[in-house]
Formats: sequence, structure tokens, C-alpha cells
Amino acid sequence: MKLKDSLPVKIALVGTLALLLLIPLAMVQGQINDRQNAATASQDEVAASWGRAQTLTGPVLQFSYNMEVLDKDQKKTLRMETSTVYPRTLSYDIDTQTQTLHRSIYDIMVYGADVVVTGDFVIPSFYGEKELLEKAVSMGLSDLRGIDGPVEITLGEQSYSFHSGSVEKVDRYMGETDKASLYEPIDLDKLLMDGKTVLPFRLTYRVKGSSSLMIRPYGETTEVKMHSDCPDPSFTGDFLPSDREVTEEGFTARWSVSEINRGNPDDTSFGVNLLQGVTQYQKTTRSAKYGILVILLVFIAGLAVELVGKKKISIVQYLVIGLSLVLFYALVLSFSEFMSFTVAYALAALMTIAALFGYFRGILRDRSAWLLTALVTLAYILSYILLQMETYALLAGTLVLFAFLVGIMYLTRNLNREPQA
Repeated sequence: MKLKDSLPVKIALVGTLALLLLIPLAMVQGQINDRQNAATASQDEVAASWGRAQTLTGPVLQFSYNMEVLDKDQKKTLRMETSTVYPRTLSYDIDTQTQTLHRSIYDIMVYGADVVVTGDFVIPSFYGEKELLEKAVSMGLSDLRGIDGPVEITLGEQSYSFHSGSVEKVDRYMGETDKASLYEPIDLDKLLMDGKTVLPFRLTYRVKGSSSLMIRPYGETTEVKMHSDCPDPSFTGDFLPSDREVTEEGFTARWSVSEINRGNPDDTSFGVNLLQGVTQYQKTTRSAKYGILVILLVFIAGLAVELVGKKKISIVQYLVIGLSLVLFYALVLSFSEFMSFTVAYALAALMTIAALFGYFRGILRDRSAWLLTALVTLAYILSYILLQMETYALLAGTLVLFAFLVGIMYLTRNLNREPQA
């Protein structure tokens, strides 16, 4: 017996070849990552023009006044102080509509949200006792380019329209946490005629954004109701919704946050990531992770056919088979950029199975070619099923491997048995 025909040597060569095929498989996975990065870059380009992830803050009242303080020489001097009044009650009603934009071959999900904010302010006791230099109402957004139309607020019986604030005004009114801000001076004396101490408000605007929509709980009590047509939300942040309902048509969610458990409102936020669902690149990456498993299954089946059917498959032919199995994932990646992942997967599988069937027929020239082709087909079907199973994928995959091992054990059980006289 030649050394190359020795069973241990053949198994060692086939096993080494399977490990070497990890290199082209890793190259395919690298290409998947490159395409996904290109899709992410396109999403960032669209978001820069449409609107990035938005965080809604405010509204708040801002008072500035001079206060007498002692300097280092114990002389009295004036220093301007700013006081922020947060809402006592703050209620958001947000209606979000998503849409898909196209950049080159990539689809990018964005949203537009109609926001209605209601609540009231309790005017602090020092009002009327100090000479106020400035009085304004302000609100913040993480990306002002997403403002779509006017931003209007009604305080008591007076209506105001916001204007964009300068960086100096933003730093002065909102602090370092919200660089994007809107502010508007108000005539608070007129608003508080007749000794009023509670000032109701209603704020309305439309905002565009992408990726996520977050809210900072500026009220002593903050209530948020959100409606959206996005079927794949991911609720995130410091608080999860107390009530939610997610369907194929969208979701509704409600949050209720109190100042008792919120901490510093500028350090607290909650909301939702509006996801596009699992992308074709994520699905292709997950399918490619099963690539070495499919290669090993086919190679083991090939060795079993050699042992049971007394056929010969050369190491070069194993290499061609393995490269065909690797190329399958490149086909899935290419097709999925122009059609649904399911169709791309099915088309790539049919092409690979047809090519391998013809190759197996040429090598083996008997019914074992059908057996290996059926195994490849089964491997792709099982791989697709595992892709759809997130929670039980590991369990199902392990059971499939065990069943396959039992089948190999059955086929090879008589290899070393002495023939009976």
C-alpha cells in the first residue's frame, strides 16, 4: 500500500486541508465586513444630511441675575448667576414614521417624528425679589439639522417661536451637555400677572433623525408615549418602557419616570433604537460562521464514501470541493446586495449544489454522487434553519452534529471486521 493511500495519512491530509480552507473562508468574511463598513459609511452620509440620532431635552426656563459676592480681598462684587427651572410635569406624545432612503446599493432607514410636549413650571420664590437680567425658555436637540418646520411653544396664553441659539447662548443656558439648543427670550412679567405661580406650556415641533430617538426626563414627573411604524424596535437607555406593544405594523410604548429615581436629568436618557432589522451582511456573516462546519461534514462524508464504496477522491479534488463550498458564501454576499437574503441564499445554494453534483458524478460515477449531493443540500438547508433560530441555534446545531456522527459510526462499523469463512 502506498503511503498516500494509507487511511491515517489520508485523514491527516484531509483534516489539514480543511484547516487551510479557513484562510479563504476568513477572506470572504473580511469582504463581508468591508461591505458592511461601506453600508455604514453610506448610512452616516445620509444621516449627516437628514438628521443623526436625536436626544430631546427640555423645555426649561432660564433666569440670570447679579449676585453680590466677596472677592479674595473681602470686597463686595457682582457676579452673574443663572438659575434653571425644570418642569414640574412633563409629558411627551411622539408619533414616529420611518422610511427607507437609498444611497448607491444600500438602504438606510430614517425617521420623522411629530412631537407634542405639555406640562407646567412652578415659578421659584425668588422671582420678584431679584432683578433679573434675562428671562428665556430653552430646549435642546442633539442635531438641529433634523428640525423640520417651526418650533413653537405656548406659555400660558402667549405663543413664541424658537430661534437657533449661538454657542455662547447654548453654553450659558444649557451647559456643556447640550451643544445644540434653541432659546427664546420671554416676557415673564406679563405671563405672571395676577400673581400666578404656575405656568402651563405646550411645545410642538417635528424632528428628523436616524438610528435612535432618546428623551431626557427633565420633569419632576416625566411621561412619554411613543407610537411608530417600525416593527423592530430596541428599547434602550436608563429606563425601559412600563408598557409596550410590538406588532408587524409597528409599536407603542409608554415610559413613566420620577425625579426620585432619575438622578441628574442631564446624565439620564431613555428611548428606542429604530432598527432596520437584521441586515443581509449580518445574515451572511452568521451563515459564513457555519462554513467550516459544512466543509467538515462534506469532507467526512467523502472519506466515508471512500471507505465504504471503495472509491478514491484525491486531495486535489477535496481542495476543489472545499473551494466550491467557500465560494458559496461569496455568492450569497454578492446576490444579497441586489435581492432578499432568502432568494440570494437559495440561488447561491442551487448553483453550488448543481456544480458539485456534476463534479461528484465525474469523480465517483455511481450513486454515491447522489448521496454526497444530498448531503450538501441538507447541510445548506440546516444552515439556513439555524440562521432563523437565535435562541436554540446552538442546541439544534449540536444535535445535528450528533446525528451525523451516529450516521458515520453506522456506515463505518464493519470496516475492520474479518470476513466470515
